[in-house]
Amino acid sequence: MKILLLAMPDAANNFHRIIKVPNLGLCSIAAHLKLHEVKVVDLVLVHRDIQAWLQRFLREFRPDVVGISSMSFQYESALKVMSICRSCLPQAKLVLGGYHATLAYRELTEGSPPFDFLVRGEGEHAVPALLEALDGQRSFFDVPGLSWPRHGSFIHNPPAELLDLAQLPLPARNARVLDGFTYFDRKLDCVETSRGCTMTCTFCSITGMYGTSFRCHNIDRFVEDLKVLQKRGTRTVLLVDDNITLDSRRFTSFARAIVEHGLNSMEYLVQASVAGIVADPELIPALAKANFALVFLGIESVLPQNLALFQKGDIREKTERAVRLLRQHGIGVMGGFIIGNPDDGPEEIREVFRASRRLGIDLPYVQCVTPYPGTRIREELLAAGLVTNPDRLSRYTGFICNVRTRRLSVGQLNRIMNWENLKAFFSPSMFIGNYFVRKREKGGLKVLLNNLDLVRGFFTGDQFRSRHRF
Repeated sequence: MKILLLAMPDAANNFHRIIKVPNLGLCSIAAHLKLHEVKVVDLVLVHRDIQAWLQRFLREFRPDVVGISSMSFQYESALKVMSICRSCLPQAKLVLGGYHATLAYRELTEGSPPFDFLVRGEGEHAVPALLEALDGQRSFFDVPGLSWPRHGSFIHNPPAELLDLAQLPLPARNARVLDGFTYFDRKLDCVETSRGCTMTCTFCSITGMYGTSFRCHNIDRFVEDLKVLQKRGTRTVLLVDDNITLDSRRFTSFARAIVEHGLNSMEYLVQASVAGIVADPELIPALAKANFALVFLGIESVLPQNLALFQKGDIREKTERAVRLLRQHGIGVMGGFIIGNPDDGPEEIREVFRASRRLGIDLPYVQCVTPYPGTRIREELLAAGLVTNPDRLSRYTGFICNVRTRRLSVGQLNRIMNWENLKAFFSPSMFIGNYFVRKREKGGLKVLLNNLDLVRGFFTGDQFRSRHRF
């Protein structure tokens, strides 16, 4: 069969001029479909006139099955994509998967959904099994994690067991139709070394996808994958683990392996927890030697009451130490913060931005708490009557407030967050001695142009709609 796997154009960050990231999961699924002709398309690279581009591609390739991967904030785009596919190829089977399908499958399968099948959880084994069922080689009842129509309603098969990552082949990146992913102007690709997280942060949906598991690839596979990327001309590697610093000594050994195998000619980007990045005193020096250029640090808050709300523990001293050590070793720091918590007022929000300046963070990444489907904080905020937009998920970007606090309306919250973000994005520190300028010849210009786009987004009320157009 001909299989098309589509990633939506909405990006999970607000810096589209600076970084364009591929969907690694679809390439991992493609690696399990060797009996079929498979193509992967990341619509983030199409960017403009997506409908016309996709219509042309569908008519040329004529897939039998189209798989659509969607996060919650991408589902509006997924609906448009499924409509385009249905009108062009009425006989093609449409399969929805990804985080949103997994966390909201019951709501999505009510009535007459626009897809034929829904896959919950990891797709590497479920998608091949579904194709066998479509070929008549097995029963739909036997496809783990499948939701499928029968007698006018959807049957939800039992979930699949979590995969043994040691059995997974390398991702089939050669299945990509488009391959222009960049960090600034450098060719970028992704690598995964683990899946899952054992922490129970209330705002996070990872446990809804994987439970509280932590599964790891071995170091040989990691090195082999990096060698593949090096041969492909990759210059920047993004590690996409859910929480790579759960085992900080393991991460240290992986960083050392990068140096031992001569793979530190590529630069590396990673997200890390505050507690994990300082758990092993040898980790940050090893990251510097391995050419780790930027760490996204999950700080979340500098206020004790909000750290308690998120179940993060009091990590304030560790935060200061982590930022100081990373900067001492020449590694840029992007600091992730969450505001808009139930008892936040203007002063609590402003303190987050002041703290980011005191800490010396290169770029504060401040988002409003977002009631994503499948998270405990959604249930808590709904019960407290603080969610102002429970249904329009395209606004669940993190940069648009969908909640109020006990002291601020949603409008007040948006205005304060946007104004403080604007001041941060256009502060002198963003262009003098900043990581993005130190590391890139034209970094300052890229950051300035990106920030101008953000300003337009702030004033139009939708930062993401300006990025892509159907």
